[in-house]
Amino acid sequence: MNMVETLVNQSRNVMDLMKQLKKIASVKGKKRTELIEKFTANQHSFNVYTYASEEARQSQQVETLKVKLNEFSSQFDAARYEMDGEVNEEQVNLLYNEVLNAYNEMVIALGYEKEVIDIKKF
Repeated sequence: MNMVETLVNQSRNVMDLMKQLKKIASVKGKKRTELIEKFTANQHSFNVYTYASEEARQSQQVETLKVKLNEFSSQFDAARYEMDGEVNEEQVNLLYNEVLNAYNEMVIALGYEKEVIDIKKF
């Protein structure tokens, strides 16, 4: 497996966790906190992998996905530091679609069209 494939696989893990996080964005408590931690750790791994490949480092689509993931992740800052922190669900839903679009553009640009997510079904 090459680094680009590893990056694509890791980005898919992040998408799956983002989907779970979106579903429980308004649910306060330990489960949400643990999911935020897992999402954050996987997002960090994705970011690390983006530096391991020259192709990924030079890809505008990879950079766009990183920016969109940071925007999505920041919606959970209040909940990240306080179990009962408020999350703006409307903003989470809006950014969720933007992240999925950025992910799809990235996998296409990297030559992994088979990894495209059907946003309507995801």
